[in-house]
Amino acid sequence: MAISVARLDETTRPGLERLLVSAWEANWDGELGRALVRWRYDEKPPGGDTWLAFDGAQCVALLDTFVRPYLFDGTPLRVRETCDWFCLPRYRPLGVGISLMRRAMDCPEPLFLSGGSVATLALVPRLRWTRVPEVQKWVLPLRIRSLMGTVIRMRWPGNEQWTRAIPGSVPLRRPRRALPPAGDARVSRWRPGLPPPLPTPHRRGLVQLLSPEDLAWFAAMPTKFAQPLGLVFTLDGENLGFSLSQLEPAVSGFDACILHLQLARDDQALADWVVTETVARLAARGAGIIRCCASSEVKVAALRKAGFFVRKPHLSHWWSKQGLPPPVQIDAGYLRADDSLPFPALRERYHGARGGSLLAAPA
Repeated sequence: MAISVARLDETTRPGLERLLVSAWEANWDGELGRALVRWRYDEKPPGGDTWLAFDGAQCVALLDTFVRPYLFDGTPLRVRETCDWFCLPRYRPLGVGISLMRRAMDCPEPLFLSGGSVATLALVPRLRWTRVPEVQKWVLPLRIRSLMGTVIRMRWPGNEQWTRAIPGSVPLRRPRRALPPAGDARVSRWRPGLPPPLPTPHRRGLVQLLSPEDLAWFAAMPTKFAQPLGLVFTLDGENLGFSLSQLEPAVSGFDACILHLQLARDDQALADWVVTETVARLAARGAGIIRCCASSEVKVAALRKAGFFVRKPHLSHWWSKQGLPPPVQIDAGYLRADDSLPFPALRERYHGARGGSLLAAPA
C-alpha cells in the first residue's frame, strides 16, 4: 500500500474529521462535534502543525503539535508539544504513526512530552528521547458524589449515572484557606477580551508559560465542554500570580482542573495563597473534585497544604534536534498540549448516544 503524508488543510480536513471519531472515541452529537473540531484545530494558537497519513483517500493516522513559550534557565524558548498521536491499529505495525513523529522530531524546536499512553511511553525511548524530571498529578476530592463519579468513570465507564442517588451537596472535605502574604492582597477574575496580567517567573530549569493567545483560546472553548476561570493575584498593586482553571460538566456534577499556576517568584506564602484561593473559587462554583499537575517544589508544597492527594506521575521526555541539553528541573502542569481536555467526562455524559460520525446531524 502507498502511504502519503499531508498537513491539515481544507482538502485533508474531511479525512481528519472521520479519523477523530476513533481517536477521540466520540459518541457526542454532530453540533458539539463540529464546535469541538473548529475550536480544537481551526482556532488553536498559531505555530503548531498537524500531520496526517493517508492510505488512498482514507486518513489512517494523525499527529498534532502545539508550539508554546517556555523559559529555559531564564531565557525565552519556543517548545513543541505533541498530542493527538493516533494511528488505526492495522497500520501501527507498518510504522505509520512513527513516521509522523519523526516529522515533528525534525522541527527546529525542542519537543517536550509529559504523560502519554502506554504505547507512547514505550515508543519514545526507542526514538532516543531523553527522560527528564516527571510532572506529578494531584487530586482534591471535595464532594462524595464527585469522587464516586470519577472512580466509576475510570473503572466502569457507562455507569456514572448511578451516582445521582448520592446527594450532590454532601461534602467530603472543606477547602483549606491560606493567609495571603502581608500587604494589600487582592484577587480579581480575569475577563476574556482584557489584556492578561501574566507575571514572569524567575526560576531555573524548564518553566512553562501561559501566552495571551493560549488564554484567549481556552476562553473560547465550547461551554458544553468546559468553562474557564482565570484569577489575577496582586500584592500592593504588583501582579504576582495568575491561575487558569476550568470547570468541567460531568454526570456527577462539576469536576475542575487547575490548568496552570504562574508565579512571579518562588515564595511559599504566595504559592499557598494562589492555590488555596483558586480551590475556594472553584468549590464556590460547584466543583466536587479538582485535579492539578505540578513539579516545582513550592507548588507541590502548596498542593499538599491545600489537602491534595498525590497520584501517579506523568513521565516526561525531551527531544532536541539542535542538541539542546535536557532540563534538570521542570515547572509544568496541565497546560501542555491538550492534556487538560476532559474527554472522559464528555464521553460519559453522552454514553449510549448514537455515534458514527463526528459531524453527523444531531438526532
